[in-house]
Amino acid sequence: MVIRFTLRAALLRAFLLLVLGSTIGPGPGTAQSLDSSRLPGAEATLEELLIEGNALIQSGRPIDGRAKLQQALQIAPKDFRPHMGLAEYYLIHVSHFKLAYRYVNTAMRLFLEKNPELKTKGGEGLERIDHIRLLYLLSEAQLNLDKYEDSLATLDRYNELYGWGSWVPGARAWVLMKLKRFDEGIAVSQSGLLQGADPQRTWNILGILFSVKGNRQQSLLAFRSAIEEALKYRAYGGIATFLNNGGEVYREMFQDKNAEAAWAAAVRQPDGCEHVLPSLNLTHLYIDQLRFFQAERVLADFEACFAQQTLRKDTEHRSLLALARGKIAMLTNEIDKGVELSRQAHEEQQWFGKIGTNQNDVDFASSVTLAQAMEAKAAALNDEVSYSLSRTLQNAGMKRWLRLRAWWLYRKARNIGLEELEDLEDLFIRHTDAMVQYPTLGSLMATYNQTSLKARLDRMKRTDDRKPAHVYYDLYMAQNYLYNGDYDEAEELLRKLVKLPAENQRLLKAEMLASLIRAIEEGQSLLSYFGEKEQKELRRLKEQLFALLPSRVRSADLQLPVAIQIAPSKESQKDLLEDVVDLLPDERFGKTAEARYRILVSGQSGVEGKTQVSLQLLDSSNGRQIALVQEAINEEGIPDLVNAFITKAFSHKNDAPAAPLPPVPLLRGIS
Repeated sequence: MVIRFTLRAALLRAFLLLVLGSTIGPGPGTAQSLDSSRLPGAEATLEELLIEGNALIQSGRPIDGRAKLQQALQIAPKDFRPHMGLAEYYLIHVSHFKLAYRYVNTAMRLFLEKNPELKTKGGEGLERIDHIRLLYLLSEAQLNLDKYEDSLATLDRYNELYGWGSWVPGARAWVLMKLKRFDEGIAVSQSGLLQGADPQRTWNILGILFSVKGNRQQSLLAFRSAIEEALKYRAYGGIATFLNNGGEVYREMFQDKNAEAAWAAAVRQPDGCEHVLPSLNLTHLYIDQLRFFQAERVLADFEACFAQQTLRKDTEHRSLLALARGKIAMLTNEIDKGVELSRQAHEEQQWFGKIGTNQNDVDFASSVTLAQAMEAKAAALNDEVSYSLSRTLQNAGMKRWLRLRAWWLYRKARNIGLEELEDLEDLFIRHTDAMVQYPTLGSLMATYNQTSLKARLDRMKRTDDRKPAHVYYDLYMAQNYLYNGDYDEAEELLRKLVKLPAENQRLLKAEMLASLIRAIEEGQSLLSYFGEKEQKELRRLKEQLFALLPSRVRSADLQLPVAIQIAPSKESQKDLLEDVVDLLPDERFGKTAEARYRILVSGQSGVEGKTQVSLQLLDSSNGRQIALVQEAINEEGIPDLVNAFITKAFSHKNDAPAAPLPPVPLLRGIS
C-alpha cells in the first residue's frame, strides 16, 4: 500500500508557480487588490476573473477561486483557460478525478483548436507554458484514473514536443512502476536525478522501485534522501509519504518496531492525513498484534483529520477503510458488522492511480475477507439458541447459503490470484500493496490444489531469503493438508510451527493454534478415541487460543472448555437457572470440571415475577471476570440471555500490550 507519491497541494502549487507559473496568475493578495480597484458595480472581465480565480486558489482560498473560474467559464465557454483552471482545482484540491479529467480534456481540445500548429510541434512563450501545464494535468488525471498507458502516452507526447522537464522523470517512473516495467523505471529515475529532476518525487519513486526489486537497503537510502530534500524546503511539502514508504520496507524486513515507529511518525506529520496509507498500514500492523482498539482509533483519527480538508473526496480511501474495519469487526466477534463492511469494500469503487494498490488487490483481499466473515457467521449460527423451530430451520438454511457463498468468493479470489496477481507472485509475505491479512490467508490457500500449491510455496521459499516469511508458507501448507484430510501431515507441521517464537505476531499464533486444534480433533475423531492425555492437551490449547483471541475459538467452530457452577439460590429460582445451564450450547462450551475458565450462573428475585439472572465467565487462574450478562427474565427470556452471553464471552476485551518504539531510523542524524 505504498504511497507511490502524490504531491501535496502546496507542493503542486509551488511546482506550477515556479515551472509553469506565468499563466497561473499573480501571487497571494493580487486578487484582493484587483477586487478593490474595480469600480463599484463594474462587471469583471474574463481576464480579471482568470487572474483572480487562479490567485485565490494559490493563496489558499480554493472555493472562492473556483467561483471566479466558473464565472469565467460562463462568459467564455470556448476559452480553454477556465477549463484548465477548474481541472487543476478538482485534481489537486478536491481529488475528483473524473471531473478533473473531463475539464482537462475539454481544455486540451479547445487549446489545440486555437493553436492547431501545436499538434505537431512545441509552442513558444505563453502557448508553451499553457501547453506544458495541460500536458501535466492530463497525465496526472490519467494516472489517478488508472489509465496508465494513456498517461505514459501523454508523457511521451511531452518529451516529443518539449524534451526535458524536472517533473517528468518522477512522473514517468511512477507510471512505469504501475505498468510493472520496473527496470525501465529505475533507469528513468536515476537518469533524472543526474539531470536535476525534482529530487523529492524522483528519490521517492526510486526507493519504491528498489523495494519492488528486493533491494531493500538501497530503497531505505533513497527514502532517506527524499526526506533530506523535503526538510530543506519545509514550506512546500512534508515527509509523511517517505516515512510511510520506508515503514513498508521495514515491515517487509520483519522489523516491526521500526515500521511502527515510521508510521506513527508519519501520521503525526502535518501532511500525515493527506493520504490514508500511513494510517492504514499502522492499522494492519495493530491487527496483526491483536491491538484492535488501537487500530480503530488510528482509523478514526485519520477520518477526523481528513474531514478538516472539506473539499477532498473520500474516493481514495472509502473501500480501504471499509475493508480494514471489516477485518477488525470480524476478529472482535462483531460478525454481522464484519460481513456488512466487507461487502461494502467488495462493492465500492475507488481509484488507485497514486497508490501501489490496484483494483485486483482490493478485489482479492475483499473476496477473502468477505468469505472469512461469512464462514464466521455460519459458525456463529451453530451456537444460536432458539425455542422456535422455524428459526432453527431458517438458520440451517442460512448456514448452507453462507458456506456456499464463501466457497464462491474463495473461488473468485483463487482466479484473481492466478490470473491477475502473477500466479500468486504478488502475494509474497508482507507485500503491503496486496491488502490481505497474511496470518489469515491460509483459509484461501487451503482450497488450492495440494500438488500445485506445494510446488508454488516451495518455489517461493527458495526465492525468499526472509526466514520469518517461511513460517507463513509452512502454515498455508499445513492448512491445506488439514482441508484435504491429511491430518497427520498437518499436525506434524503445525506442532513445529507453534513452538517457534512469534514476537508481536499474535494473529499468526492464533491461526497456528486454531489449525493445530482442528488437526488433532479431526485426526483423533477418525479413531473415535480421545485418551486422557489428548483431552488434556486439547483443553490446554483451546484455553491458550481463547486467552489470545477469543473470537477465533468461535469462528473456528471450536468448544471452549468450561466448568459450570450454579450459585446457591432459592428453590423457586433453581429450575430456571438449571434451564439456563442446559441451554448453554454444547457446540460452543465443552463442560469439564478441570477447565481454567468457569461459568457462574446466579439469580435473585426480580420484579413482576421475573428472576434477575447473572451469567459470568471467570478466569480461575487469576479470578478475573471476562464477561458478564445480567437480565431480569422468565423462561421465555433464556435464549436471548444465553445468546447475549455468547456474544460478549467471545468478544475482544483488551488490546495486547504495546512494545516501546525505537527512534525512527530514517530520521537519525537529520535535523
